[in-house]
Amino acid sequence: MIKNMSLITDKINDFSFQNIEFIDKFFLNFQNRSFEDHCFLDIDFLIKDHDKQYIAGFRFHNPNSIDFESGGIYHQLSIGIYDISDRGWENKKYEVIDYEDDTLHFYCTDIEVISLSETHYKMKSYL
Repeated sequence: MIKNMSLITDKINDFSFQNIEFIDKFFLNFQNRSFEDHCFLDIDFLIKDHDKQYIAGFRFHNPNSIDFESGGIYHQLSIGIYDISDRGWENKKYEVIDYEDDTLHFYCTDIEVISLSETHYKMKSYL
């Protein structure tokens, strides 16, 4: 399903998407190489694992129908990634959603983990 998932599961044995706390980076990139359009969405997620925190970089290839709402720099979510290839939709193999607040929703053709690094991220209070 997700390429290079072992980058995460080798460090976090009992990883689930429920370990994802929030979005740290959201970057949409369009490229035109050799007359082939290619788009990818890189999202860095903060993942908590007991007393450690990690930033995991995910790359979503050819995202479409992107719907993203954010109330500021801190975007907490409950992410779900579903294989919908059996539906036979063109350029839509995966559906990515925030199943709690419905603030993130899109489709893509492929997903891969591109990085994982331990962090000592401190949430600042903006109140």
